[in-house]
Amino acid sequence: MWGKGLRLGVRRRAAWAAALAVLLPILLPTGLAALPCPQKAKDVPALLREIEKCVREIGGYPGEDFVRREFFLGEGDDDTYKTHYVGILIKDDAEGPRMTILITWLEPSRENPRVKYARDPKTIVCRLPADKAEVVRSDYSQSDLETLLPDVLRAVVDKKNLLKK
Repeated sequence: MWGKGLRLGVRRRAAWAAALAVLLPILLPTGLAALPCPQKAKDVPALLREIEKCVREIGGYPGEDFVRREFFLGEGDDDTYKTHYVGILIKDDAEGPRMTILITWLEPSRENPRVKYARDPKTIVCRLPADKAEVVRSDYSQSDLETLLPDVLRAVVDKKNLLKK
């Protein structure tokens, strides 16, 4: 009686150990990424400059005298399940480059969650003369920009890396 129960306990422990050995390397990086960590203060002008630089590196479409690119915000690599659309337009004029960022929340349809409806579009307009950046108009508060722009930059960098492949 004890022998069979003891063997079952050992087998169960071995199964748990094997499952942890397989799942731990997969779950640990994502688990650590989800932990809150102290971050330095976000510099909105520097973020806008970096976004502009990365979008210009991706380049515009042939035949256009401006740079226009689209990105999506959200978790994962599949754009189908992203929650926000980001459109970035950069146009050069006499006062220097002008960048317009349009961010739209994508509401999933009740009938088909893969179908999304554009809701609540918000705009950020900035000028980027020489080596500074100034926000001309924004539908977001300063604190919202500090949390939103790093996500926009991450989406731009991810797409830039994807297009390099």
